[in-house]
Amino acid sequence: MKKFKMFWNFDEEEKYLKDMAWQGYIFKKYSIFGFCHFESGKPQNLNYKIDYRIFKDKKEFDNYIALFEDAGWKHVYGTKNSGNQYFLPMNEKAGTDIFSDRVSAAARYKTLYRICLANIACFIFYLCIILFSVGGDLSKLAFLTPGLWERTGRAFWSAFFFELPFVLLRMTPLVFFMTVIVFYGYWGSKAKKNYEAVMNEDTDKE
Repeated sequence: MKKFKMFWNFDEEEKYLKDMAWQGYIFKKYSIFGFCHFESGKPQNLNYKIDYRIFKDKKEFDNYIALFEDAGWKHVYGTKNSGNQYFLPMNEKAGTDIFSDRVSAAARYKTLYRICLANIACFIFYLCIILFSVGGDLSKLAFLTPGLWERTGRAFWSAFFFELPFVLLRMTPLVFFMTVIVFYGYWGSKAKKNYEAVMNEDTDKE
């Protein structure tokens, strides 16, 4: 079974996976476009914990997993480029959390925030390339048929629908990059707020 689900908070995602396990749906993987994949089984009390890390190479990733296994945590899903790393306790040695303090727990939001900023910068660069290619004149991406808007009746609709696929083709990269920039901007702002909330919680406890 797979369900579409997007989270802006790791604690909420951990709770969701725990609740699903209680219902007999065991988390297997998180695929692109926000789909959680589950396997049906017996209801279980599973204490999922999530870290956020991206690794330079497989060796660094393997060392990361080995470090958690030594601490009693089993890596159940995540790749070196996926960001989200999912863990379950293997034994009593694991304790109740993968983080020793709130500062390290908040660090995952800080990492996510930086990744979002990097992606925004990257897609803004691509957007600038598109704008440069048309000399900053976005009308060059629209309908180019001379006198199109002065035509009427069948002549207008024939020319309009003939050129429409080419307009969509020219506009798609622009719309896509702008949408991605907005998405990462929103995601990054959520990550920053979550980071500040965790750090403030740590300060309040002290």
